[in-house]
Amino acid sequence: MRAVDPVEALVRGFGKLDAVFLSAAQRRKSRAGLSFEHHVKRLLVDGRVLHEAQIAVGARRPDFVLPDVAALNDPRRTESLILSLKTTLRERWKQLGLERRHGAVFLATVDDRVSTPAIEMARNDIVLVVPEPLKKSREAVYEKQDEVITFRHFFDHEIRASRPSLLLAR
Repeated sequence: MRAVDPVEALVRGFGKLDAVFLSAAQRRKSRAGLSFEHHVKRLLVDGRVLHEAQIAVGARRPDFVLPDVAALNDPRRTESLILSLKTTLRERWKQLGLERRHGAVFLATVDDRVSTPAIEMARNDIVLVVPEPLKKSREAVYEKQDEVITFRHFFDHEIRASRPSLLLAR
């Protein structure tokens, strides 16, 4: 009986091994995205911000519509907005242009590896929202990018100051 060469076995079984690792990576990414969504939802709830989550807008399903899809589809309701979340951006931010209705579009991320050209999404009227530590980080590219805002700015300026109608009455 011939001994099995471990390298040969690895090469022959690489497809199966690769599928297992890919599946594990996809589950991790899915959990990260769901966790990010839950954290932002908690911020909206605790901040008493009117919103609908995962509501159908045409053929798309943005993460959050503020205050609701009816307002988003009404051209007279200028305060409405879409808040989409992506744990990693790559070029997927370009999909957001398809979600646009009459409201502003904000894209929140925790991705610290966005290339400077990707920040050009501002030209497409998409505002990038990042956590304060990422905005201040010298390792990330956000520090000197005025078109990138923090969650604090999003809630304090874009919601409370500019769109107070999105807040529940106290």
